[in-house]
Amino acid sequence: MNNSGQLGETMEQVPVAKRRTVVGPWKEVKEFRNVYEYLFDENTNVDQQKQALSQINVWSLRRSTQCPAGVLATKALLEVQHLDKAEAPQAVAESVLQTLYASAFTRFFNFMSSTMQIHNMRTMYDTARMLGLPSFVVDLRHICAHGQVLPPIDILRTSVSYCLNWLRNYYWAPQLESMCDVQASKIRHKDKTLFEENITKLFVIYDAALECYCKGGHNMKSGKRHISGKRLAQLRTYYAEHNLTALKDTLELIVKELISLVKREIGIKDMSEIFIEALYKMKYFFTVGESHSAGEPLEFLIAATHSFFRMLAVHGFIEDVFYSFIALAENTNALEQRRNGASFWAVRIAAGFVAFRKCKQMYKAELEENPNTKDFDFTSLNLENISKKMRRHLIYAGVDIKCTPIFGDSMRRPWVWVVERSFVDEKLQQINQYNAPIIKSILPLVEPALTTSEIRGISLLIDAYFGKRVGLKKDAAKPTDADDTIHTASELLAALEKQCGVQEKMDCEVTAPVVNDKDQFGIWTMEHNDELYNWSICPLGRLPWE
Repeated sequence: MNNSGQLGETMEQVPVAKRRTVVGPWKEVKEFRNVYEYLFDENTNVDQQKQALSQINVWSLRRSTQCPAGVLATKALLEVQHLDKAEAPQAVAESVLQTLYASAFTRFFNFMSSTMQIHNMRTMYDTARMLGLPSFVVDLRHICAHGQVLPPIDILRTSVSYCLNWLRNYYWAPQLESMCDVQASKIRHKDKTLFEENITKLFVIYDAALECYCKGGHNMKSGKRHISGKRLAQLRTYYAEHNLTALKDTLELIVKELISLVKREIGIKDMSEIFIEALYKMKYFFTVGESHSAGEPLEFLIAATHSFFRMLAVHGFIEDVFYSFIALAENTNALEQRRNGASFWAVRIAAGFVAFRKCKQMYKAELEENPNTKDFDFTSLNLENISKKMRRHLIYAGVDIKCTPIFGDSMRRPWVWVVERSFVDEKLQQINQYNAPIIKSILPLVEPALTTSEIRGISLLIDAYFGKRVGLKKDAAKPTDADDTIHTASELLAALEKQCGVQEKMDCEVTAPVVNDKDQFGIWTMEHNDELYNWSICPLGRLPWE
C-alpha cells in the first residue's frame, strides 16, 4: 500500500471545524491548552505526553461516554503508541502490538464517524470524505476489523501518527481557537434558554398592561398615555398581533400563555427560579406598594392580578415567590421602592395562605358536626368562578374576598402552608420596616398555633418597636404624628390587657413581680428590675439611665 503520497495529498483537504458551544470535561481553557501543548508542541517529550494522557484519562472519567469523540480517539491512539515506545519493547511481541494497533485504529475511526449527524450516509467512504480523511483509512479500518491477516507493524505505526496529526488539525487546534471560559451557572440548555426568554417577555408585557389598566386605561388607546418607550412598543405589538380590544383581556391572555408554556416545557428544572427572575424584571409591579400604602383601595388591583397569582399557585410556584419577596424585603442593597413592593405583595400572598387555611378549618368544623358532609375539592379555589359553597366558607371565616388573592391546592403540588416559630424568631432578629408587615401577616400560620392574644400582643409590640401608638385612645383633635406623650411599659401592658378583654387574660399582670432571669423574645430581651432601674416606669424607647 503506497500511503506516503496519500498522506501528504489529503492534508490540504481538512475542512474547517464548525463552531459550537459544548460543555467539556476540562476545568478551564488553560487545562485544555496544557494538554494540547504537551501532545503537539515541537519540544514536547515522552514524559509530557504521558502527563497529557493521564489528564485525558481524568477527562474520560469525568464525562464517560459524553467525553468528546476527538479526545477519546486521541486517547485510543496515544495509549498504544506509548506502549510501543516503552523502554522494554521486547516485553511486547510484535503480533500483540499489531493487534493493539489494529484495535486502536478501529476505535479511532468509530469515534470520529459517530460525530457525523447524517443518517442517510451510504458508506464509510462517504463518512471519511465528510471528515476529510483519505480513503485508505477506510481500507485499513476494514482490514483491521475483519481481515484475517493484519497490516504490517510499520504501516500501522505510520497510520497512527498520521491520524494523531489529523486530530490535531481537525479537532484540537479548532477547539482551542474557539474555546472560552464560562461560568457554570450561566450555562443553559437551549430549550431552557428559549423558555426563559419567552417567560420574561410575557412578564414585561404583563407589567406594562397592568400599569395601563390600573391607571385607568381600558384599551390601548386610553392606556398608551401611561407608558412609553420599549414597554409601550412591546405592549402595542402584542395587543395588535392578538387582535385584542381591552387591556383586561390582555392580562388574562398573557396568563393563559404562561400556563401553556409551563405545560409544554414541563420537564425543565428550576422553573420557579425562571419565573422569579422574570418577575423581578417587572417595574410597575413593585411600585404599587407605595400607592396602596397611601390609602388607595385594593379591590381593583387584586381583581386585576387574581388570575396571575392563581397561575403561580396551580403550578406550585407561589411559595418560592413568597420566600423570594421576603428575601428582597430584607435585602439592604435593594432599592427602597422594590423592597416596599416586595413587602406589599408578600403580605397579600400571606393573606391568601391565611384565607386558604381558614377555609379548611371551616370545612373541618363542618365535617366534625356532620360526618356526612360532601368532600370539598380545594383545587376549585383556583378557578375564576368560585363555587357558592366555597364562597360561603370564606365569608364565614372572615375573609375579605375582594381584597385577598384566593388560591387553593395544586394538583401538581398540594400544600398546607404553615410557619414554624423558629422562622418567626429568625425574622424578628433582623426585623425592619419592610419585613415587619410580613411577620405580622404570617402569625396566624404559625405552628404550634399562637393564641389570639399572642398574635395581637406580638403585632402591637412590633408596632411599638417602630414608634407607632398601641392600645391608647387617639386624640381626634391632635394628629398621631404630633403626639409627644411619653408612654411607659406599664401603660403598654395595661393597654394590651384591656384589649384582650375578659375572653383571654394576659399572662403577665402589670403588678406581678418580674422574674429575675432574662428572657429572650425575638429581638426583645426582658430584663429584671433591681434597686437602680425600674423598667415598668421607664418611657418606651428610652433607657432608665438616660
